[in-house]
Amino acid sequence: MKRPAVIALMSLLLSAQAALGHAPMRAWDSNASTFASGGISLDQAVQMAQARFHARVVRAETANEGNRVVYLLRLLSADGRVFTVRVDAQTGQFD
Repeated sequence: MKRPAVIALMSLLLSAQAALGHAPMRAWDSNASTFASGGISLDQAVQMAQARFHARVVRAETANEGNRVVYLLRLLSADGRVFTVRVDAQTGQFD
């Protein structure tokens, strides 16, 4: 997908979120990193996901699920598909 089409898609997604009252997606800041105790950093999870799925991370956040910490990553593929993956912060495994 060409850059103008990706930009148009992202604009559409941001408009839809605003219309639904959701906070806008924020671009991933590769300078930021959050470390899980004894596990992988958020930055490492982002790099792993981008390499594995050949997609760009457009949103990344940390969440507690029960007794574990997971990274929730929203990705945008070259064909315009948006999807979310979970990465276990302790093991680095994808859910």
